[in-house]
Amino acid sequence: MKLLSFDCYGTLIDWESGILESLKPVLENHGVDLKDEEILEAYARFESEIEREYKPYKAVLREVVDSFGREYGFTPSREERDVLVRSITSWKPFEEVNRVLRALKDRYKLAVISNTDGDIISKSIERIGVEFDYVVTSEMVGAYKPSLEVFRKAQEIFGVEKGDWIHVAQSLYHDVIPAKDFGLKTVLVKRRGYGATPRVRGEADHVVDDLEGLLSISPSDL
Repeated sequence: MKLLSFDCYGTLIDWESGILESLKPVLENHGVDLKDEEILEAYARFESEIEREYKPYKAVLREVVDSFGREYGFTPSREERDVLVRSITSWKPFEEVNRVLRALKDRYKLAVISNTDGDIISKSIERIGVEFDYVVTSEMVGAYKPSLEVFRKAQEIFGVEKGDWIHVAQSLYHDVIPAKDFGLKTVLVKRRGYGATPRVRGEADHVVDDLEGLLSISPSDL
């Protein structure tokens, strides 16, 4: 049986809505008026820079808030620094995710590969409501995607040949490009363009608008 691995935040969980709902009140408290797209673009820049060296994801999230403060001229309070850490486990899955993943379990083994900490992803998986065969986090690897070390560790855990493994994600930067470099087939879930991820060029083997599109691709075509 082939294995489908998924990025979580942005692919299964609506992280853009979560980011905006968390950060907009902080910015408003300090008189910073940004459009949603500007917030997401800044988030993408800050997070990718911070993740070049490994540190726990909770620390990454706090430093993202600090980066907004430095960029826009304010000092976040201790409570504001924790706003993303407190909220991330409450961010909701996209509407179709539970139903589609349940259908896919009949065809594939399912895994999550996520740039996060184990306690955070466990809460998000509870919200998704589907049991995965494998879960790989950056906390387990000591590195963040797009590092290929994450995919090497995942293969070690999965015990699967690359030809039987397809990676599904919303981010070209974090997932599709490194997964292809690692030798995997990829599916880009093109929900809202780049969103809160850095803008890069690349192509996936398949492109779908949401997870529903996976159901129309036969296992033999993946």
